[in-house]
Amino acid sequence: MLLWPITILNEVNFCALGSIGLVAGLLGSMLGVGGGLLIVPILTLALHLPIKVAIASSLVAIVANSCTAAGMYTKARLNNIKLGLLLETATTPGAIIGGFIAAVIAPSILSALLGFVLIYAAYTMLVRPYFMTEDTMSADDAITTGSISHNLSSSLASSYYDQNLDKAVNYKVNRLPAGLGVSFFSGVLSSLLGVGGGIINVPVMHLIMKVPMKAAIATSTFIITITAAAGALIYYYYRHIYLFIITPLTIGMVIGARIGVELTQRAGGLVLRRIFGALLLLIAVMMFLRTVNVI
Repeated sequence: MLLWPITILNEVNFCALGSIGLVAGLLGSMLGVGGGLLIVPILTLALHLPIKVAIASSLVAIVANSCTAAGMYTKARLNNIKLGLLLETATTPGAIIGGFIAAVIAPSILSALLGFVLIYAAYTMLVRPYFMTEDTMSADDAITTGSISHNLSSSLASSYYDQNLDKAVNYKVNRLPAGLGVSFFSGVLSSLLGVGGGIINVPVMHLIMKVPMKAAIATSTFIITITAAAGALIYYYYRHIYLFIITPLTIGMVIGARIGVELTQRAGGLVLRRIFGALLLLIAVMMFLRTVNVI
């Protein structure tokens, strides 16, 4: 086992790792998903890294990517920091639990689980593209209902300037208890599969909590920063993190994140998301084939 890092060091293509990080960072920051959806399957399928090492490397790279993107989103005032911190109270415990579960679960089970997650993400991108459209509700239209008080909703209300629409967007937050519950599951998924949790955070905030799309993406990026860091610490404890893998991956992620944030502020990117969804579906099929030893 001790010889594994020395053996694999000669086989790892550092340019490939940097390129993977660049593409994953760009798409991850644009969609608020962290980039792990691409990193983990590509590292395992293309570079033949053990899936737990791929997940650990993905989580470390996601931290760098999300820190870069979250900083830029905060500067543009797209983040809802108060909402993000509140949801973190659920996602961080979930991330810690997911990290410990992943340490003892079989790699084949992880591959199958990742395949299911990729299919869900592809379905969201391809079949339900409307959730990626920008919400321009006014503050009066976003009054919360049911279990959340008007005062709590008002305290989480926020606004931002949309460059694409050339107008200010105001909104309030609905159904907070449901959002907190699903966020816990998102945290478990983040550490268990190394995907950052954004594939759940973004649609939950947008569809259930009625947060405008760009604000949901920016807030998800902020949440992922803390969640991925919590999961990465668990993998570091079990010695699944290798510096020669995460260094080029992280450099590419940071560069891609800066480009992705600029694109998010200027365009909707529906065509790109459909291409991304098709790619996720292809990778999911490949992960299932690998699980049953076809590839």
